[in-house]
Formats: sequence, C-alpha cells, structure tokens
Amino acid sequence: MKKSVIILIAIMLVSNNLHSQSNEPETAEIAIINFLIKHCQFHDGNPTRQEDADEVNLFARKIFEKQYTSDSTPNLITQALQLFYDNSEGEFEDAYDYTRMTTRRSMCYMALAFLSGEYRYRAFLEDARDNLNKLASDLNGQMLLIVNMIELYKELNSKYALKKEIERIILKYQDELKNMEEDFGHKELIEDYKKVLTDVANTIK
Repeated sequence: MKKSVIILIAIMLVSNNLHSQSNEPETAEIAIINFLIKHCQFHDGNPTRQEDADEVNLFARKIFEKQYTSDSTPNLITQALQLFYDNSEGEFEDAYDYTRMTTRRSMCYMALAFLSGEYRYRAFLEDARDNLNKLASDLNGQMLLIVNMIELYKELNSKYALKKEIERIILKYQDELKNMEEDFGHKELIEDYKKVLTDVANTIK
C-alpha cells in the first residue's frame, strides 16, 4: 500500500512538471498576442481617412489572432503585399499623408513578419523599423514597441530558441525603454509593455 502511494505521488509530480513546462511558452505567447491585439492599431488624425486605416488595422488583428490555417498563409501574404502596394502612393494630399502611409506600410511589414518563417521574418521586421525611424513622433515609438513584441514572439517560437538569447533581447528592450519612457505619451502602452517583458522573463526562468 505504502509503495503504491509513493508511486502514485511520483507519477503526479512528473505529470505536473511536464504540464507546467508545456504551458510556460504558451503563457508567454498569449501575453504577447494580447498585447499586439490591444495596441497594434493606427488611429488616423483625419477621421475621413480612418476607414483606410481600419482596413490595415483589421487585417493586422486577424493575423495576430491567428484566424487562419497554415494552408491560407500564402493567400494572406499576398493580401499583405497588396495592402502594402495600396499604401505606396508617392503623391500626398496633406502634411499628414506621409505619416499615415509610412505607418500603414510598416504594419504590413509586421504582418508579413508574423506570417513568415525563421529565415524571412527578420528582414520584414528590419524593414518595419527602417520605415518607422523616418517618423518623428510618438507614433514612431508606439509602433517600434509593437515590432519588438513581434520579434520576441518569433524568438520564443523558434526551434533554435535559446534561453540566454531571449533574456538578452528582453534586457535590451528594457534598456531602450528607459531612454524613451519619460517623454513617451502612451502610459498604458508602456505599462503593458513592461508587464509583458517581466512576465516573459519570469516564464523562461
């Protein structure tokens, strides 16, 4: 009887440990996905142009919510490229047109990165960063934090993921945040961003 109880306890402990390990990455990924869904949105300064912005917003949300199967990924990549093309006009109607076009194209890059495999997503994230760095506004900072979260998500999902590399990325993001936090207007975004980084860091320990 005593031997049976010991064996049962051992099985429960092993099962619980395996369950915890399998849930850890999922918990970190869900935290990032929730952040992306909540904050990856472009609110146009001109209400008459919000419909065009919402087309990109809804597409990005669909991608982050994973409302698709792997079989439909090629079609979604085509849609992202079409959206990029639609937002690549060279003539601007007003002073804000450059900002709106640049932001929408950057979001297309983000969607492409999220949809892409390990050998392509980094190029799209680099293009998104290059694009956003041309903007001198809070919007630049907001969207760059989104790019960081997509990169962290892809790193966590990489079959070559290394704990030390993920820790290095988190520390890098935290250091970058210190340099911009004081003058950054999106307080809720900052708090959510810091919480996700902390949660992911605690998850991989």
